[in-house]
This record gives sequence, C-alpha cells and structure tokens, in this order.
Amino acid sequence: KGAMHSLTPLLLTVTLLLLAFLPPSLSSESFPPDYSAFVANGTWPPRPPDGVPLLTTWLVHDPTLTSPIRVQSANVFTDAGLPVESEGEVAVVNNCFYKLKKFTKFIHADRYTQKSRSDSLSKFYIRCVRGLPYSEYLLTVGGRSSPSVVSDYMSSMSSSASSMEPYLSLQMASLWDASTGTYVIPSIESDHPPTELSGKGNFYMTSIQHLEHYAEQVAYLVAKDLLPPQFLEVSQSITHVVVPAIAAAPSNALSGGLGPCVYTGRLEAWEGRCAPGVRTKNFILQPWMARAMSGAFNRLLHVPKARPRTAESPFCLNPRLDFDAIEGAYLRGDILQVDGLMTAECLQELRRLAMEGTLYFDHKKSYVGAYLDEGLSEFDWLTVLVEEFGSRFPRMIGSTPLSTAWFYKYDSLAALEGGIGVHADQSSVNVNIWLTPDDANLDPASGGLVIYDTAPPQDDVYDPVKFRLWNNDISEGFRSDWLSEMAARNVTVPHRQNRAAIFNGKRLHATDRCRFKDGYENRRINLTLLFGDKEHGGGG
Repeated sequence: KGAMHSLTPLLLTVTLLLLAFLPPSLSSESFPPDYSAFVANGTWPPRPPDGVPLLTTWLVHDPTLTSPIRVQSANVFTDAGLPVESEGEVAVVNNCFYKLKKFTKFIHADRYTQKSRSDSLSKFYIRCVRGLPYSEYLLTVGGRSSPSVVSDYMSSMSSSASSMEPYLSLQMASLWDASTGTYVIPSIESDHPPTELSGKGNFYMTSIQHLEHYAEQVAYLVAKDLLPPQFLEVSQSITHVVVPAIAAAPSNALSGGLGPCVYTGRLEAWEGRCAPGVRTKNFILQPWMARAMSGAFNRLLHVPKARPRTAESPFCLNPRLDFDAIEGAYLRGDILQVDGLMTAECLQELRRLAMEGTLYFDHKKSYVGAYLDEGLSEFDWLTVLVEEFGSRFPRMIGSTPLSTAWFYKYDSLAALEGGIGVHADQSSVNVNIWLTPDDANLDPASGGLVIYDTAPPQDDVYDPVKFRLWNNDISEGFRSDWLSEMAARNVTVPHRQNRAAIFNGKRLHATDRCRFKDGYENRRINLTLLFGDKEHGGGG
C-alpha cells in the first residue's frame, strides 16, 4: 500500500476612445508601453466618484471562506431599496442558476443517456446566469463585429452589473453588525447563486490575483483574435485602475512602512511596502470598480467551440496505454503515475479550453477555479474523456458517475506561498491531470501532488459536518497532527504535461511546492475528475 506504480505508453480596446481621440504619435503597434497617453484628457479610465476613498471595503480575516467572515467598510452603500426591475433581474438569474445546477447534475448522474437535451438546457442556463459570449452575441446582430457592436455588448454587460448594485446594497445592510462595526458574511457555498455574497464565484467578491488572471486572459484572447481589440479596455481597466485602487487601501500598507502600498504587478516590488498576502486577500468590489471593467467581471465573455473528432483521431485516452495493468494496479491499492494519458488531440483541446474559456469565476489564495456545473460540462472532449474512463476501466470506474470536475489555474507568484494543503475528497477515484508544458516548470522534481497512504474514517467522508475536518483550510493543523499520529507515508508525483496521478480520492493529499515561470501561458493548470459519491462507490 502506498507504492507508486509508473506506467508509460509505447509512444478593451487598442484604440480605447477610438483613434480619433488618440495622439497622432500613438499607434496600435505601440500599445500599451506609454499608457499615460490614454489618460491625458482625463476622461478614461473611469475614476472613483469624487469624495469616495479608493477602497473602503475589504476582508480582514479568514481568506479560506470556510466560516463566517467579517468585512470592514465605510458606509458607502446608502441605498438599501430594491427597485422592481432589479428584483426581477436578480430573480431571473437565481432561477436560472438553480436549474443549471439541477441539469448539470442530471447529465452526469445519468451517464449521458439523455445528454443532448439536458446539455442544451445547461448551455442556456449558464448564459442566463453569466451572460452571452461575444461570439454568440454576434450571431444575434448579424455576425459582423464592429466598434459599435462591441460598445453595445459592453453596455449590456455594464447595465446588467449596475442592476445588481441595489441588491448588493440590500445585502450589505442586512449583514451589518453595529457592535463590531463590520459586515458578517456567511461561509461561501457552491449552491448559492452569484447574486449572493455567500455564493461561490459571486459577482462582488474577488482578489488581486483573481483580477490579474482575468486581465491576462482577456489580453490573451485579444492576441489570439478571439475577442476584438476593444476588449483590451477591460484588461487595462483592471491593471491600471481597479487593482492599483485596491492596493492603495489603508489595510494593505505595511505597518511602519514607507507609505501606501503601490501596485507594480511584480512580487519583489511589493515587499517592504505592502502588507503580506495583499495579492491574495479577498475583498468586495465597489460599484464603480465593476463599472470600470464594463460590467465584465465574472461574466461569460468567451467559450471555445470544441473541434470535432476525426476518424484518424477518435479517442481521448491514449489507446497505447496498458489499461488492464493500470486498472489492476489501482485495485491493488497503488498510487498511479500514468504518463502520456491522453492523445495529442485531446490534450490540445482540453488545454485550449483551460486557456481560452472565461469560466474561472471562483478564486482561492493561489489559484482560480472553473467547474463542471458552470461551463465545463458543455465541452465535448471532456465528455469523451469521462466516457472513456468508464469504458476502459470497467472495474475501477465502470458505471460510477462523475461527481464533479474542475480546472485549477495557479498564479505563479502566489503559488510560491503554497497551493492546496492536505485534504481528502468525497470520491472513490481521483484523477489529476496536468496540462501545462514542462518547460514552464522551473523545478521538474516538484509541481505535482503529494499523496498519503491513509484516509479519514469512512463515516466522516460523507458526513457534511465531520467532512470539514478533512477538507477545509481551517482544520489543516488537525490533519497534519493526525498524519503524524498515524505515521503516514507519502509519495510525490511530480508535474509533467499529460501525466495523471490516479488514486482513491479519500486518501489525504496536497499540492506539492510549485515554482513556475511568469506569464499567462506558463500558469500551472490541473484538470481533476472525481468519480463516485456516497451512493456510487466505484471500484475504490
């Protein structure tokens, strides 16, 4: 038990205010080395309203969001009324959200027997919740992009975000604790809609590293001609307006330091001036910040369309793998390291989804997350991969349903401070696949998973209260002590592109130390598939 079995196969806009408003010396080719040219006339980017501090709301403790949290704030949310039209839009979004959860769960619990109908409903509901991707919006207006079409699209997003402001105000008022002068927010829950402050991936709560990922992703999509250049306005608003305003908040200054925390985008430049953890601290967006980003925060700007499979390449799992040997090793209790897990085409398509899809609505201290029930389920190559795991490994998985799946994409700077700590999952089979090219990893001996040879008591795993001891960050000290008492052994599976670690998901495991290159395309990305739940034990 605990042995590692290794199996290797045989084989915004560039123009912003439009060119007429730019200095003659500034061309699209030079954008954006001298950003000051864009703000010379003082009309763009948006500024905070006069008299409003740069940031008056921020979380003061518990970045794990696993217990009630307190938020300090100046009293800037003064209008607690909820207009009828806003109530109507919030109700529509919430209704779509609950139906999205229902149909995504149905798709995978039913093993795709009625996938076509349910998948189309799932696609509809996520667009109802998160908005229509720009490429699909184009189809509704004739299919031809232009500055006016982009402007109309951004205006619709901004209008939707503005309609949520009174509802945010109402929530803030209801959460006020006058005795402490703070707002108390319940723990974040995945089954709460994004209109709620307690909803996972909500429209209001974020961190600097989360926003920086979004800015990088939008710029990446523009560079790939997947979004028009006007969308750089969103990216540049984040980088040059919203994030510097957050960094300048009084709580982010280092005590006894050199003055306010000044945003630079480089970790080493923050040291000595900014409070520890400033890039990973959670905070609530002020309404003007959402407007500065054209209402695009946590919206569905782009979802890549899966390229069809061909007769030459019909598979997702690499057909050269020894499936019987893999399954036999798992059933013996081994921790598996499987290299070359997927075909080149499947790897390329899943990495493309991870890089291009604006599905990362959730964020934690060092990574952002995209989940099965908010966009991933509609991508055909992921569906094929899940189906092939069931057919290729009949004893290990077979008809056991996929309980959930996610992409986690790491911030290369924040990951230096640690990834996911020791924890267990509610699954019988855990499949962790790495998608980032090997040359991005600065330490080939690390960047993967540390997996232990022991698991929590079976009764604890599916008990909603007891399981918190084995999964949330607050109880990590308890788990470390428990591992010591159990004299637990572990193995490390280092990061390699297209390598999978496969093991019983109830085993305790943790992200290994990570040191990856800077840059959007170098971010560590893992795809995790969890098979089995309380009713479906699988072969684990």
